Amino acid sequence: MTNKKNTSKKTSAKKSVKGSENLLDNLRVADGKTDIEKIKSLEGLLGVQQTNPFRTTSEAILQERMREMTLTDLQSFAVRLGMMPSGNKLSLKTKITRAFKSHPGAGAAYNIAFQRPLVDPSSKEAEDILRISSEGM
Repeated sequence: MTNKKNTSKKTSAKKSVKGSENLLDNLRVADGKTDIEKIKSLEGLLGVQQTNPFRTTSEAILQERMREMTLTDLQSFAVRLGMMPSGNKLSLKTKITRAFKSHPGAGAAYNIAFQRPLVDPSSKEAEDILRISSEGM
């Protein structure tokens, strides 16, 4: 019979890099919660809820609201949007999301032109709008 050679694998010791620990401390977690809060406050100041049937211009906020709705709530929301409230919860969410993406001024990213300003340019609300929009999202 042939002789088998016993080979043992050498395991290399894991090296810890202390520089990477400092990099990990400096990282920030981006979960999007602050952006959604900024969008909500900006929409509240601009009066989007009065001009847009979806009451928001952000798809994330729409999905969050629909997640909290029951089937009956979704059906009444669809009727308010001018849609047939047929189907189950999932199909209604899909229909509403599709309508949101195609609606000008909502998900289609079309800016609605107004004849007069929504807020007085010298008011505190106007300053808040400028501050939030200059910070970026």
